[in-house]
Amino acid sequence: MDDVVLLDTTIASAVWDLGDPSHQSVFQRISALGVDVVTICAVTTGEALYGLQVSPCADPARHQAVKQALAAYRAWPIDHHTAEVFATLRGRLFEKYSPRNARGRLTKKQPEELIDETSAKTLGIQENDLWIISVAVQYDLRFITSDRKLERILQIASEHLAYSRAEIWDRSTSD
Repeated sequence: MDDVVLLDTTIASAVWDLGDPSHQSVFQRISALGVDVVTICAVTTGEALYGLQVSPCADPARHQAVKQALAAYRAWPIDHHTAEVFATLRGRLFEKYSPRNARGRLTKKQPEELIDETSAKTLGIQENDLWIISVAVQYDLRFITSDRKLERILQIASEHLAYSRAEIWDRSTSD
């Protein structure tokens, strides 16, 4: 789907929130893409609505503007095909980054088993990021994010699922 873009929450929130310091530059870059359809996925919708829920003191008009902008985007669903991609990505990440015993076997198989608070950082995974990237891979969408922490997931997607349509933007510039 060459003419369809999937925005990560980091980019979508900058587009929707007129008060975001990078709104103008990100909005201009999205507009300059010349694509037919700019989309999000259900996880991004949930993350955005959650963000509004936990910032109740923010300007109500700003909240409403974000909700209206959010509603204007097509949101890709999560289905059993997405789950297959998710399982592959998650499994390959664990194979590559999870702790191993002396025999080379994984000692942990669930993120919840990784008690050390830096473990998710070490593995380079966040469950929501895995779901969002799984949608991009499933539909072969051009994926745009500003979150460099996704590089490990995107590397696994490239190596094991031949996905190479991701872009990591710097929100502080308009290049």
